[in-house]
Amino acid sequence: MAVQCFKVLHELIDVMEEGNKIVFADEYGTWMISGDEKRFATSFLTSLSKVSTPEEYTIGAIPLIKRDSYESLHNKVYSTAINIGTADQTIHLKKEVHKQKIKTK
Repeated sequence: MAVQCFKVLHELIDVMEEGNKIVFADEYGTWMISGDEKRFATSFLTSLSKVSTPEEYTIGAIPLIKRDSYESLHNKVYSTAINIGTADQTIHLKKEVHKQKIKTK
């Protein structure tokens, strides 16, 4: 259930960041959601890791890693995802991050 809720939340954030008008504001993004984004990402990745194949884990983690790369890597989502994932999930994730040339440092 937690993974499903996090997926809905992150899909909503992606929709907002793509420019769809869900809220009225001159400038909007994840900063509008009060709370600890790093903690949210860690909780989501922990839940996702427990119930996902390497492919599913990667699909769920990539949008968070991309978003963090656009925000100066301040939440360290990539290193968190690597530390949380199983060995197989980590291998798959590293390959996909490299393939997509996502900034991690």
